[in-house]
Amino acid sequence: MQAKHILSALLLTGAATMAMAAGIESFVGKPPSRLLKQEPQFAKAYRAAIKDQDLPDWTNRLAVGFPTERVELGGKTMFLTSACSPQGGCSDERMYILYVPDEKSITGFFFLPPNADASGDHRMALSRWIGGVPPKERSDFLLQRALDDTKSPEEKATAKETAK
Repeated sequence: MQAKHILSALLLTGAATMAMAAGIESFVGKPPSRLLKQEPQFAKAYRAAIKDQDLPDWTNRLAVGFPTERVELGGKTMFLTSACSPQGGCSDERMYILYVPDEKSITGFFFLPPNADASGDHRMALSRWIGGVPPKERSDFLLQRALDDTKSPEEKATAKETAK
């Protein structure tokens, strides 16, 4: 009888784990505005991360966003999503968000890309971390992604060829 209860508990635990994993994988491809509406743990972590931050209004809604991607950093599964300012055509303000489901935490980077047309532009210095300063591996990843996104398609192609 006890073996039957143990087997039932293991089956339920396995089913719950698989459902959770499937639920987490459902993040992939969704824009951040949908994550805020449909994923309560993500929304809670995001709201906590931006609380008391001096950020533009668009960061509350993340309406102009990009599909969420699954990434592995330091042996952990995370999800990267980003959004940008609708007024600036995504060229003047951008938010990068790493969500770690098993920690229910957000590492964010509010990025102000430098203006390539203005020499001596130091806007990037006003960029800042959201949700506390992240571990080096996460901060390096987010900063590199933000810098890569500022490159033109031609620059990206050249960088890809150089890396080969």
